[in-house]
Amino acid sequence: MRDNLIGQEFGPLHGVRVMLTGVAFAGPFAARWLGDMGAEIIKIEIPGAGDTSRIGKRVGDAGVVPKWISLGRNMNSFELDTNFNRHPESKAVFEDLVKQCDIWINSVPNIGKHGPTDEVAFAANPKLVIAHVTGYGLPENGGDDRLLGRTCADPVGQAFSGLAAMQGMPDGPYLTANPILCDIVTAYQAACGALAGYVSALHSGEGQVVDVAMYESAAYLMSYHWCSQLNGEGLYRRTGPINQLWRPFGYYRCKDGEWVAVAVWGLNMWPKFCGLMGMDVEEYPYMETCGQDDPEKTARMESLWDEYCAKHTATEVENALMELGIPTSKLNNAEDAFNHPHWQARNDFIKIKDVTSGEDFVDIATAPKFNGTPCTVYKGAPLLGQETELVLRNILGYEDARIADLKESGAVASSLITK
Repeated sequence: MRDNLIGQEFGPLHGVRVMLTGVAFAGPFAARWLGDMGAEIIKIEIPGAGDTSRIGKRVGDAGVVPKWISLGRNMNSFELDTNFNRHPESKAVFEDLVKQCDIWINSVPNIGKHGPTDEVAFAANPKLVIAHVTGYGLPENGGDDRLLGRTCADPVGQAFSGLAAMQGMPDGPYLTANPILCDIVTAYQAACGALAGYVSALHSGEGQVVDVAMYESAAYLMSYHWCSQLNGEGLYRRTGPINQLWRPFGYYRCKDGEWVAVAVWGLNMWPKFCGLMGMDVEEYPYMETCGQDDPEKTARMESLWDEYCAKHTATEVENALMELGIPTSKLNNAEDAFNHPHWQARNDFIKIKDVTSGEDFVDIATAPKFNGTPCTVYKGAPLLGQETELVLRNILGYEDARIADLKESGAVASSLITK
């Protein structure tokens, strides 16, 4: 556990320090998740520029960017030029910081081209775990030379992964799984992979590289569908809001124009659903009807179900199915969720104070919840270079004269702007 921390003590990852290089979205989101669980995040940012998420749609009199307030929470901004060719003195700063870190999450393509290589990092700290987030993976693990090292974006990762081929209506355009699902699942894989590597390093004393490719992360999200599609079932048939295998299972429009999600699945639920529809369970057996083994019976059942939804509001459908123990929910938007008593009772929303305006902004709380080591968000997104001097003094132990020289050269900065 690190004893020269500059943040607050909380969460199951307290004492773990993570260095982050990269801009939106997957790499920083992985670090944000670890930061929500108590890890200390040192976000290296390009002097004078910073993360691209600092630029976006602005709100309020102060013109702040909610995306950045959320994405940069629990992070410490350290302006360091990692181009060792341009600033040779940056190499020593980088090495000294690596010695003080447990995990390095990087999403800068080809970051080692100008200096910060894995070899330099491991020479400084053999126990370091490095999680590289790329579009198509690292050359060390194979791949097509035309793709290795190329940049990637969320819809491109979804397309290459095969995930996009499963989205949309049967006869409509393919859809992107929102919000930027490929980036987000890649972030979770990077965070989980980094933690697994960290546990391994605690046992073995040796660090390692974790190769996190965006397309593989999205592909992994498809779970058993690879086994199904490649072993006899054929390619996935797009069915839009309705499940491919079971009925009723998906999203349905109700009398008031609102939508409800319903998942009738299992022998225990089926008789209850049949009773609600006025169907004889003997006439409509489970697999023949719900499992679509008899398409005619499935069609008749769906006709009754559609009629039921057309005569009831989404709230009425939700209440009726909840009474029967059938999984159901109205489709919530952000405002619906915020005003729902269950979300409020579980404290699923927090307020983050913006450092620029001093105003409070509502954001989603940390997840998952830890009863023994609770998580928190103790600070909003930092100004550019807000913690540069704290890192240099408290973590690296540099004297004032050296800090002044580094600033004079442009290797480090404390811009203190939102940008």
